[in-house]
Amino acid sequence: MIDFLKSWIEQIAIAIVIVSIIELILPSGNIKKYIKVILGIYVVFCIINPFINNINLFNIDNLEMDKYVQSTSTVNQESMNKRIQDLYIEELRKTIEKNLQDLGYKLNKCEIKANLDTTVANPGIHKIILNVSKSNIEKVEIGTNKDKVQENEEELEKIKESISSKYEISKDLIDIKLK
Repeated sequence: MIDFLKSWIEQIAIAIVIVSIIELILPSGNIKKYIKVILGIYVVFCIINPFINNINLFNIDNLEMDKYVQSTSTVNQESMNKRIQDLYIEELRKTIEKNLQDLGYKLNKCEIKANLDTTVANPGIHKIILNVSKSNIEKVEIGTNKDKVQENEEELEKIKESISSKYEISKDLIDIKLK
């Protein structure tokens, strides 16, 4: 096939060179336009002729595709599963961070312990450990430490409830520390 294309391109190049030389040596006059038409037909004939003569070369039924198509790459399924799991955990971390921002908190640290391989026992999210702080700085109030601790506990419970309902996981799997 490559030899065919090579010879075809050579024939076209030779035809164009011959036509150019003939046009250069032609005298100007009325006959010049008729000779240009004949030379154009000659170039078109040189382009089409190999296809007419070698019609069996372009028969699709005779093609042996196995000879030309080779599979050189193999997929390592374990590494693909690991990459997918890492991408899932990273996207989960990003959405948790966005949800915390919507609630008025800043995510300082997020650790997600999960095994998403369904072929092993107990797949799924096993633990989410979050270290958060408030995004906005509030006015410092002097009061009892007990009130502040209870307020923090209520805030943490609110965050746990939000994450638990959104990702459909137990609140026991979520551990949050507030700075």
